[in-house]
Amino acid sequence: MQISRRTKISLSQLLSAVDRPSIHMLFDKFDLNPEVTSSPILINNEIKNTEESKLSNVMLEVVATQKTLRNNTSPKYKFDEYFLELQQSLLLDGYLINNNTIRSLDPSFEGREPVEDALITELEQSVLGQKSAIILSVKASAEDFIKSTPDYNGSLTNIRIALETLVREIAYDKGFTTNRTGNTWGPSLTYLRGDNFITDKDEKALASIFTFISDGAHIPLGFSEEEFVRLGRNICASMCYFVIKQFNA
Repeated sequence: MQISRRTKISLSQLLSAVDRPSIHMLFDKFDLNPEVTSSPILINNEIKNTEESKLSNVMLEVVATQKTLRNNTSPKYKFDEYFLELQQSLLLDGYLINNNTIRSLDPSFEGREPVEDALITELEQSVLGQKSAIILSVKASAEDFIKSTPDYNGSLTNIRIALETLVREIAYDKGFTTNRTGNTWGPSLTYLRGDNFITDKDEKALASIFTFISDGAHIPLGFSEEEFVRLGRNICASMCYFVIKQFNA
């Protein structure tokens, strides 16, 4: 399983809420350091630094034994809240919890970090003036999706803002003479195509994705709102990664 930094933190929060003996044995069973279970921070560090194969086994065990772990949590509402967040975080990563097991919804590419983590890394390494704002929009999109009462509209709006800001900032960096406010999405795209930063096909693809996730976009027949938002958000995040990766090259 290739899970994001966000999902690892959600798992750490859940484990920190369960009584220490249960987590101590869980860590010992899968060759994680059981001595760190006295501290939420140490649990988080151990989870983030654990190799993917071990972490996958821990995740599968947590899901399979969720009822037992819940019984060993007081108050139990903490387990319920953290488990729901973990479930939604896994869904964003392309994994569905169903019948006490985890099913992959997307193709798995061994050794590849999740797109959202890769996107944030590329943004952090860039020289864009508004990169912090873009990163905040990406993270806000995820938070809107995984909160106990999901804000699906907010999730799509924030990832769309991330894409729009990213394109606008790259155009500005490359000499597009306009201010950074107002409706500059279309003109910024056109400028980048004219500057040979993107091709005609790239421009059409970016414009189509932007329209696809815009407010009021029709949810295709057969999709739940959750499924549609997850799909739209992940496609948009992938396009953001495509653009910033090319910019950083």
